[in-house]
Amino acid sequence: MEHSILIIEDDSFLRKMMKRSLLREGYEVHSAPSLPEALHLLRTADVSVILLDLNLGDRDGRDIIALLRRQGSDIPIIVVSHYTEIETKVHAFELGCDDYLTKPFHTEELLARIKRLGQRTVQCHSSQIPFQERITTGPFLVDYQDRTVQKEGKTLHLNGKLFELFAYFVSNQNQLISKEQLLSRFWWNQDHPSENTLSVHIHMLREQLEENPKLPQYLLTKRGQGYIFTTQSSG
Repeated sequence: MEHSILIIEDDSFLRKMMKRSLLREGYEVHSAPSLPEALHLLRTADVSVILLDLNLGDRDGRDIIALLRRQGSDIPIIVVSHYTEIETKVHAFELGCDDYLTKPFHTEELLARIKRLGQRTVQCHSSQIPFQERITTGPFLVDYQDRTVQKEGKTLHLNGKLFELFAYFVSNQNQLISKEQLLSRFWWNQDHPSENTLSVHIHMLREQLEENPKLPQYLLTKRGQGYIFTTQSSG
């Protein structure tokens, strides 16, 4: 199987250099300087490995890692970034990247990493879930590109972390998610994240999702265990 590489890099010189090197190795290569163009290519091209810069102008490349993993995609992602801080690397891995290469790098090392991940792609490619820009569940429509949520046609006010939380619940609906999972995923950069912080965000989320936040029908609490998001009983 011929591997198809998607380069997401806003530096035009580096993007072209990487593309030339990969073409010489016989890869099919797609490239995008921005997140919207990358999303378009992911919908239209059969991508085996993604090479991802984190600094994409006014967008953070980590958004696309989180987006793809929420959608169930297991396309291997290699972050190629000048960020060397351990916190940045750890966060990228927590979101779901498969490898991390710091700039500047040797082309031979990049090729070796691509080959290793490309072998994994051959084994799992047939079971990959196609990328979806939107998902409908119950009365909710989630638009991952615009980062918006509608309930029965009405736009909800879910900005920043509230959108991320809801998107995570949607991708794991009908599954129990513990408080510890949520705290480690969304407040990973705090030394001692508070359960009260999580409770406040759950309350704000219910204010938007539920007809009666005190009697939730979508975002349910399992006392002493965590939360479950479901639309099965919503009619």
